[in-house]
Amino acid sequence: MSYDVSVTFEEDGSLDRIEIHIKAPARCSQVAALLAKLDEKERFLDVPSDGGRIVRLRTDHIIRIFSQNRKNYVFSSDGTIRTTASMNELYEQLIHDRFLRVSRFEIINLDKAESFDFSIVGQLKIKMEGSQTVFASRRYIPVIRDYLKGGDTD
Repeated sequence: MSYDVSVTFEEDGSLDRIEIHIKAPARCSQVAALLAKLDEKERFLDVPSDGGRIVRLRTDHIIRIFSQNRKNYVFSSDGTIRTTASMNELYEQLIHDRFLRVSRFEIINLDKAESFDFSIVGQLKIKMEGSQTVFASRRYIPVIRDYLKGGDTD
């Protein structure tokens, strides 16, 4: 069954956040689809390419961002882009609860990490989607371990 949808806006200056209330006769597929859409984390990263263009990438497509030979790259399911942005500039744009800095030269999308191997003393080997392997720097291992135990990335 499909219902007509009515949307209203009510301004309330006493609030410090946005509240969304959904009222329906029942929790049906239409309500589930609406909730999923509201919860969707489709975000974008604007990447300045070395050709002077700005490339807009969906963050859920990004697997990792890395530096190699003093050049920065964004590796995604859509391909690899060389960028003129610094690692810090890119990291600041990202959603920190999905992305984690694992070294000075590497940022990973945690949703794309397939396994974490702590068996090598002093190193952490991370297998990423797309057959990519990343090694975390020693100084970042405690932060990563804390995050995996349910901690925060900041």
